[in-house]
Amino acid sequence: MRLLSLTAGSIVLIGGLYVAVGERMAGTSADATVNARITTLRAPIEGTVSLFVRDVGARVEAHQMVAEILDSRYDTVRLLELERGQSALKTDLERTKVQLQALNDAREQLQAQSTHYQTGRVRQIEARLGEAQASLDASQARLREADSALKRTTDLSSRGVQTAITLDKAKSGYDVALQEIESARQRIAYLNTELAAARNGVFLGDSYNDTPFSSQRIRELDLRLAELKAEQEQIQHRLTLSDQHIAAERVRLNKLTSAALSPQSTGRVWDVLADNGEYVRRGQDVMRLVDCSSVLITASVSEGIFNSLKPGGQAQLRLFGDDRVFDATIMRLGGAAANSLYSNLAVGPSAEHLKRFDVTLSAPDLAKHPDLECAVGRTGRLIFTSGPVAALKQVATRFGL
Repeated sequence: MRLLSLTAGSIVLIGGLYVAVGERMAGTSADATVNARITTLRAPIEGTVSLFVRDVGARVEAHQMVAEILDSRYDTVRLLELERGQSALKTDLERTKVQLQALNDAREQLQAQSTHYQTGRVRQIEARLGEAQASLDASQARLREADSALKRTTDLSSRGVQTAITLDKAKSGYDVALQEIESARQRIAYLNTELAAARNGVFLGDSYNDTPFSSQRIRELDLRLAELKAEQEQIQHRLTLSDQHIAAERVRLNKLTSAALSPQSTGRVWDVLADNGEYVRRGQDVMRLVDCSSVLITASVSEGIFNSLKPGGQAQLRLFGDDRVFDATIMRLGGAAANSLYSNLAVGPSAEHLKRFDVTLSAPDLAKHPDLECAVGRTGRLIFTSGPVAALKQVATRFGL
């Protein structure tokens, strides 16, 4: 039994020494830190800031409003000018509407007057035409009488009963009757022409124009109405443009008078750079947030290990105080004096870190664990070659242990 105990103890001691020495001989980093990029929220406008999230380390969801900036001293001169111009255009539009209504009323009155005048003028010409027709009938009657008298006088004169003077008078009366009939017919033709023109709105005469005063005024009003309608359409178009300009100016003022600050991705408050109620300038830093979607591992290694690494190479991450092992992939080999690479990272390098060679890795499996999803600042160790512990874990995993 004693020999068996000594043998078992020796095996355990040798195994422990193997693990310790093997882990020590494996390629490891001097330090490894869970890091992430910093997002800085800056004021897009001047104004008073109101903070909705103030606690450092507080979790912030993507697009969550963490602060708002209000500026009550914005310049509204341009908006006031646009609104005054719009009011003037509305006044002009109302003026044109009133003028159009007045001119339309006047035109209707003149149209009624012109219609009455035309109707009266047509009736007058029709009456004169009837008078001319009656005169023609009378002339025809006189012609018949003159014709009968001429025939009697001619017969009597041929028998020597009537003198030559009487015969001449009879012939003259007959000729006059013929001319009166021709004159009456021409008068009727003239009146028919005048009546046809009057019915078409054109009035013929020697002592007046071809168009009455009311019709002339209607034409003048039609021209003025066309001008006012064109002016009204122009004013309406300018009002439409004015509405668009005012809407655009109000949008611009809204952007200048208030602004909401929110991150584009989930993160945690890293630093608050402005107090609640403070007046901030445009472009001033208000808050810095850790971008939890950009978690990475930063570490420093010796020159010998650094020269054996390459981008895309694999490593194992072991956080202090945690027995879990996470796979990591080399993203960047920063080399020596990599201080500038940390300007946008949450955790900067230590003086000892800068004396060694910088390596940056990604560890996506960290996001699968809620306690390590955004564990910025946690430290650990990176192993770039498999050590005994990793080999033992692989064997245990293979056997389901």
